[in-house]
Amino acid sequence: MSFSPLNKKAVKATLALASALAVVMPASAMAQEDLQTVLVRKTLVENHVSGVSLEALENQSIEQMIAGLKDPYTVLFTPQDYGQFSNTLENSFEGIGCVIGLDDQGVYVSRTIPGSPAELAGLQSDDYIKAVDGVAASTTSIDAVRSKIIGVAGTKVKVTVLRGDKEITFELTRQAVNSPEVYSKSFANGVGYVQITDFSDEADEEFDKQLSALQAKGLKSLILDVRDNPGGYLETARNIAKHFVKDGVLIHTQNRDGVDDPVTFEDGSPLGIPVYILANENSASASEVLSGALQDYGVAKVIGMQTFGKGSVQQLFELPDQSVLKVTVEEYLTPKMRKVNKVGITPDLKVDGVSAQLITALHETGISDIQVSFTKHNVTYNGVDVGYGFGSFSEKGNFYASARGLAALIGAKITWNDPNRTVDITDSKGTHAFAIESDKLMLVNGMSYVNVDVFDDYFPQLKVVHQGENVSIQATKGN
Repeated sequence: MSFSPLNKKAVKATLALASALAVVMPASAMAQEDLQTVLVRKTLVENHVSGVSLEALENQSIEQMIAGLKDPYTVLFTPQDYGQFSNTLENSFEGIGCVIGLDDQGVYVSRTIPGSPAELAGLQSDDYIKAVDGVAASTTSIDAVRSKIIGVAGTKVKVTVLRGDKEITFELTRQAVNSPEVYSKSFANGVGYVQITDFSDEADEEFDKQLSALQAKGLKSLILDVRDNPGGYLETARNIAKHFVKDGVLIHTQNRDGVDDPVTFEDGSPLGIPVYILANENSASASEVLSGALQDYGVAKVIGMQTFGKGSVQQLFELPDQSVLKVTVEEYLTPKMRKVNKVGITPDLKVDGVSAQLITALHETGISDIQVSFTKHNVTYNGVDVGYGFGSFSEKGNFYASARGLAALIGAKITWNDPNRTVDITDSKGTHAFAIESDKLMLVNGMSYVNVDVFDDYFPQLKVVHQGENVSIQATKGN
C-alpha cells in the first residue's frame, strides 16, 4: 500500500490555465510543450519542499521531472489511479467482505467484515472455499481465489464452502466494502487494546467509539497498536492525540523556505492512564506523527522497532484533465523538534517480533501471567484473539514456536550468537544456547523457531499442554 498523504480533506488546487502561466513561462516555451507538462512544472517549482528551480526542470518530461526529485511521494495519478488511491486511503474495495487464509487443506475464511455480504449471507470462520461460480477453487493460492471473488459492485457470485463435512453454496451480491480501520479488545485487569490500521478520515470517530466502549468496562491502561499502519490524514492523528494530551504542538512543519508552521491542538481530554504504543518498521506517516507526539509529551511508551521514517506532508493538485499531482510540500518534526524523515521514531523498548511486542506490552501493563493458545487457524493471548499469530508450526510430531515470542513470555533476553550459530536466551538464572538442530531449533526465512517441549525443559516457568491440534503455552514473567 502506498504511504498516504497527511492532509485531511486534502486541498485540491485546480491550476489556472495559460493566462496564469504567462508569469512563469513565455508563450513561445508553452507552444513547444503540452499544457499538462507546463502545469506540472509550475506546480513543482512553486510547491515542492526541495525548492527546485524552474531552470532545473526545463526541457524535461513529466516523468523526468518527477524522477529527478528523488521523492517517492511526489506522484502523478491518472484519474483511474487516483480513484484507486482514494479507495486505498479509505480502506474501501468491492467484493463480498471476507478475509481469507491458506493452510494445507486449502483457502479458508479467516473472518468476515461486519455488515458485509459475506457476514449477512452466513459465511463463517474456518469455512473452506471449494468453488467460485461452480469452478473448483485453488487449494494453493489465495490470490487465485481472491481474483475470482472480487468484482464490480452489484454483480453476483456463488461461493461454495466446506463446513465440517457439509458443502454449502452461497449466492452473494458484491458491494463496496469498507474494511474497519479500528479494532478493540479487552484483557483482564482493565487493559484495553486498540489497533488502528490506517488514519482514514473516519478512523478518529471510530476510535472515539471503541475507546468509550473500553472505558465503560473500566479502562486502566491502553495498548495502542499502529504496526504496519501506513498513515493517512493529519487531522485524524490530531483528533486521536487529544485523548492523551490537553493542548500543544502535534508537529512542526517546515516548507521549502524553512518556515516553521506548527500544527497545534487544544481542548483535549487526557485519559491519564498508562499508554503503550506498538510500532514497527512499517509504521509510517501519521502513525509516526502520533507516536512521536505522545512519546515527546511523556504520555506513552513506544514498544517495537524503529519506524519507517516518512516525515513529509503531501498536497493534492487537480489538473484540467482530472489527473492529480501529489506533491511533497513540507517536512515535519516532532513537538521536541526531532527529525522523522528517513530516520523514524526510536522505540523506548526495542522488541522484534509481532507476538513478542504484544507480550512485552502486556507485561508492561502489569499482566505477568500469559497463556497463548493455538488452534488450527487462531491464536489467543489470555483468551483474546487480536487477529495475528504467534509464529508456529508442526514438524514431524514436534511443535515449534517463535523463539522471540517464547523468550518474551518468560521475560528473557534473546540474542543471535553468530560465531556459534546459536540462539541465546538469558534469564535471571543464566543463559541457554539453542543450536540449530532439526528437533530443537529451526531457522525459517531468517526467523528462529524452538521446539516448545525442549524449551520448557530449560525454562520450567513455561508450561506446554498438547491436546490434539490444540496447544497451550503458559508462562509467568521472571519465575
